[in-house]
Amino acid sequence: MNACVQHFHFEPGALIAYEGYEVVVTGSVRGGIAVRDRWLGADETVRHYVLSDAKIQELLLRPDVVIDAAFSVDGPGDLPVVSTETAFADCPAEQRRTALQKEAFCLAARTVLKGGPYHPSRIEEHLADIIRLALDRQRLNGLGQQRNGRFEGRTWGPRSISNFCKAYFGMRQPHPRALLDRISAGNRTRRLTPAQDALLDECCHAWLSTAQPSGASIVRLVERRFRAARAERLRHGDTQSFTTPHPNTIYRRLKRFPRLEVVAGREGFRAAQKEFSPTQHGVRALKPGELIELDFWKGDVFTFSEQSKFWDLLTPDLQKLLKDGKPTGRKKERQRLWICIAIDVATRMVLGVGIAEKPNERTVIEVLDMVMRDKSDISRLAGCKMPMSQHCGLGTVIFDTGNEFFNEVVQTAILAAGGSFIYGRAAVPMDKPFVERFFGGLRTLFADELPGKTGFSADCLVGYDKEGMAAFNAEEFRHLLIRYLVDHYPLRRHAGLVGKRPIDAWKDAQKYGVLPPPPLRVRRNATGLRVMRMLTKEGVKICGLPFGDPSLFPRHIRNGKVPVEVRIDPNDLREVTILVDGQQIHLANQRPDLGHHSIRTLMAAIKEMTASRPQDRDFYEHVLADYADDFARKIETGIRKHGLPSTEITPEQLDWFESSFCLRLNVIRTPEATRSADMGDLLAGRTGAGIHSAADIAAERTAEAEAAQPEPEPDGALPPPDAPEPEPPTAADPPARRGRKPAPKPDPSPPAGGDAPQPAPGRRFSGAPKGKGRFT
Repeated sequence: MNACVQHFHFEPGALIAYEGYEVVVTGSVRGGIAVRDRWLGADETVRHYVLSDAKIQELLLRPDVVIDAAFSVDGPGDLPVVSTETAFADCPAEQRRTALQKEAFCLAARTVLKGGPYHPSRIEEHLADIIRLALDRQRLNGLGQQRNGRFEGRTWGPRSISNFCKAYFGMRQPHPRALLDRISAGNRTRRLTPAQDALLDECCHAWLSTAQPSGASIVRLVERRFRAARAERLRHGDTQSFTTPHPNTIYRRLKRFPRLEVVAGREGFRAAQKEFSPTQHGVRALKPGELIELDFWKGDVFTFSEQSKFWDLLTPDLQKLLKDGKPTGRKKERQRLWICIAIDVATRMVLGVGIAEKPNERTVIEVLDMVMRDKSDISRLAGCKMPMSQHCGLGTVIFDTGNEFFNEVVQTAILAAGGSFIYGRAAVPMDKPFVERFFGGLRTLFADELPGKTGFSADCLVGYDKEGMAAFNAEEFRHLLIRYLVDHYPLRRHAGLVGKRPIDAWKDAQKYGVLPPPPLRVRRNATGLRVMRMLTKEGVKICGLPFGDPSLFPRHIRNGKVPVEVRIDPNDLREVTILVDGQQIHLANQRPDLGHHSIRTLMAAIKEMTASRPQDRDFYEHVLADYADDFARKIETGIRKHGLPSTEITPEQLDWFESSFCLRLNVIRTPEATRSADMGDLLAGRTGAGIHSAADIAAERTAEAEAAQPEPEPDGALPPPDAPEPEPPTAADPPARRGRKPAPKPDPSPPAGGDAPQPAPGRRFSGAPKGKGRFT
């Protein structure tokens, strides 16, 4: 089972603030992380505590927790200095061996010549002894080759040995790096003056333009610019030579530009991203979440294009008309859906899945959101035997250069969630090999088992009626896919994991710590829906629900309504985030009873509620809550029959739904109950809901007295010393307070809303008196 608590990894120095505490991570321990107090007094010692994995997982789901991973990052002065020894070690092995062979001749010459001088004539006189000692040193250090049972080293002449000794012993601390081969850089004599060189560079940079000028045009440009420069210099009395460079010099200068700079300048930055990539044949990862591959795959199964009956429960009417426009011709009855998968490279676990009619950026963002949150609710609705609880933060995300990935919206979402991204090269599947291999297994183990399969090519199933065998719609196909990803794929042994199962690899990788997901508010800001709404004194409204606290933004509503950008989590309506003057403000839901519903379930409830009572646009909170809970029950009971519906929604669909169903919708709170008032209460200044019958008032006061009566004390027990003495009943008290309990009378005037439940016996809804009371 994979329902175990995950072990998240935080870098030492990360700050965690919650419930007034501020602690700093000091390390990772078994079953949690070690933290210390951030603030210490002058004479206080450091105190360490341990936050358990369960506590960390609870904090990550709370909206009021702040986690700053860059709280104590080392500055530039703390970086290590690269030494010359490291530079010598980074050289190729062949160059290092040659330098050590030269060092052997230097040490042999010092031994034979007794410390110098190292003239070529003296070296030539004792060359035989120097070569003998140098070859012995090369043989002992393994700096040569064994051929036919005889060691063969490398030798040089007297002049070369003399130059080696001068360079080697000329250092303060002799080191073989002085004997590395020098790479020839050509003629270093400057033929152009600094002014000529600067003007030539300026002209050559004009070649790096998206207009893609030719080399001949650059030659003509250089001639014009140098001719104008000579004329300008002559006007100022400068008669020095300022010749125009030769065309061959210009062409050689153009070839100096790196290939990346040429493609980025002449073809654009996007073309350079598609051609160049830092990955090749995949990148290995150790920690879950450190590297995630993301891609779309066109499923090899035909499904019905029309939606199921259950789809209408969660999707507003005219969605197809809003999305695709009016149909102009006959639409195909069958289709092949696109499947978006996010897979963790370290454990091969699938962390996110999305299905769409065609690749789009909103599906990509929904899949990224699934990577960072617990998906047990989806697996529970799908009837899976194991929970889909694996989730982590975004490390580095790798995907190709398709239009659904290659846009600023997806890039901004990844960076806002604390991750980074790498674009694989176009038409190079080995840049993201793990998700491509997963799609191969998805084809053979899942798609090939379903009716309506298409095969891997058009010539695969020639005599098979692919479209005629289609048996599922999008919801049923999604239901089967979730069951495969949760209950089947993680339990199969994986060759890339050396025979391990992905679920076992996920458990074993807990010792390295899972990359922690961002806090709830950060995730909502990164992947939530972005819509524009009007900010008023009451806050903002989403589908008629009020969000806000007027004390948070008093100066922004001084002149009335102002437009603000709102970030909404479609699966969590406890609060929303607005952006006011570049500042994030979190507004709580004033209807907490609906915070656990998704935006799609809420939309379905509002649609059904307004359709059943179109004449009444005022609804109390319990009415909408009952409708929403009823749809949640329909989802759970209808999935087996109708399939697993999608929860994706776009800002355009939400705007259209509000303008169609929520334009005049007024969701108000249920009035709180209060006791009635008689003439004596009114004359005494006590509050109440109005004048009602004496029997009703007596019943209410009897219920109040029973509720306030303390528990009976056991025999012989004395009352507490601080208990007040009971007051004796007076004649002014009504009969209800002296023990009589008349039968309660039902309320003849129910509150507005019609379907609201009746109040408890003996209680009245608050509000202005309606003048229906009478004296008895």
